[in-house]
Amino acid sequence: MQPRSRFALGWLCALILLAGLQSTKAFITDCAKPTMLGEIKFKDATLEEAVTYVKRAVKNLHAFGDENLNVIILGASEEQKKKKISLEVREISLRSALDQIAHAVGLKVRVDAHAVVLTSAALSDELSTRTYRVPPDFISTGSASK
Repeated sequence: MQPRSRFALGWLCALILLAGLQSTKAFITDCAKPTMLGEIKFKDATLEEAVTYVKRAVKNLHAFGDENLNVIILGASEEQKKKKISLEVREISLRSALDQIAHAVGLKVRVDAHAVVLTSAALSDELSTRTYRVPPDFISTGSASK
């Protein structure tokens, strides 16, 4: 990279930091200072109503400036969309509130760079780890059965 390009890139990064722009992922997953919502209180709300309530609470905090929190609902069945949710808490983090709402209807929360995605377990991109026990000589003998 040319010296001028590095200089320009450095200034661009500095301007972005000064402007306070950050991705949704950084905003929601920042454990050092989680975004706290004052009071969440709704009864017998549908999934969309609950999400709208949280989005409005975030907008009132001016956490994203004049922008809205982007929430996408993927793969939710009609039953999940119509299920009634009630939540009454004080001083809850944004991430915990979204987790509670998603869990109540059987969805999972995935935070992408520019949106929060509420998705069914079938569509979840989460990695899983499995451990398989094999004999110590597995590599030398191969996996062929005797």
